[in-house]
Amino acid sequence: MKSKTSVFFLFVCILFQSSIAQNSSLKIEDYTKGEIEIKAIPFGYDDPVFAGKITANGTINFNWSAINLSKIEGSDNYVSTIQELTGGTFCKDASATITNENIKTILVETLFLYKYGQQVGALIPSTQKGQEHNDKELGSTIYWVYSDGETTAKANCSKGVEWEDVYNFNETTAYNFQLKKGWNMILNTLLEKEDWVDGTEKGSLPKSITKTSITEIPDTIHWQLKYWANDELLEIEHQLAMLTPIKNEVYENWVPKNLGELKRTSYEIGKTIERMPNTNNVSLVFEKGAKLIDITIVDCANSQEAANTFTSMKDMASRDWNDKTNTGYRSASKMDDTRVIVDYNEMEAKTVVTYNTNNRFLVKADATNITPKELWAYLKTLHLETLVEE
Repeated sequence: MKSKTSVFFLFVCILFQSSIAQNSSLKIEDYTKGEIEIKAIPFGYDDPVFAGKITANGTINFNWSAINLSKIEGSDNYVSTIQELTGGTFCKDASATITNENIKTILVETLFLYKYGQQVGALIPSTQKGQEHNDKELGSTIYWVYSDGETTAKANCSKGVEWEDVYNFNETTAYNFQLKKGWNMILNTLLEKEDWVDGTEKGSLPKSITKTSITEIPDTIHWQLKYWANDELLEIEHQLAMLTPIKNEVYENWVPKNLGELKRTSYEIGKTIERMPNTNNVSLVFEKGAKLIDITIVDCANSQEAANTFTSMKDMASRDWNDKTNTGYRSASKMDDTRVIVDYNEMEAKTVVTYNTNNRFLVKADATNITPKELWAYLKTLHLETLVEE
């Protein structure tokens, strides 16, 4: 099958030779997310490496943290040798040259964005416009490489790529690295691709790639934001995590003796709840005849995990939905001015109502022989605002 070659090859070479020496303005257009940290995760999500910041006006300031591979536990699992970085075992270039073969490297292909210590998005440098850089479109992106010493490395690697009678071609990658100790930039450019057709299916694969060291970021690079966080919920979590949890004696003084005509028969402070990271809660049981209500109130203050649970619940209840079940229904709706999730088993006359309140509490109420509307009428008499004020 004849490969599709583009004049883009020559254009890119000329373009980047002239632009690498220029000082580029690193800025995201129409940026509205405030100040955010840029980090990489070469050693996993639990050990991000600081790489810089985006300011409130969208300006990107890189300031990579120095790392010491010998002091990072388990770093050997993420390290590549310079030979692996420049083609590894599939490289068939007998004339490849490496001036220091003992060099260890760490490759960073994706930059992530963090706000309030949480991952909220990714920063994508690309000559392509749009949020994703991929290997199906001609163009360049930037990778970062940490090297524990100085070396130069040149290689022209080739490997055969084939699938039945659909395509059969050589994928080539030209490496030209001049690495210093510390962080280095690599311009990764797809110069040519191989298009294929198999009946009604079609696609493309990378065919010719260059990976070249650069010391300045080309002006042709667009800085694009891929943002997946909900800022409203993120701010709620941040505020929750800074609050002081309610003390046990405050719960003791607050617990009501009655809920309407139902009397409190027991209560417990600080019990362990499945999938809840803290024990800052109070549980109450109210009964009268066949009616029973078991209420658990969780204070989500001073815990990032509990705050995450709080916002997850808020998000689930934020829009109306209704799912029928074999015994009743499960729904999200508004009761008075509160968004609630209801799980109603009509056959067994059991109701579960879950909701957020007072910007810090998760409330779950399990009731027997009480309808959802009746249960909500009881829950409104809890007066949780007085618990916060004490």
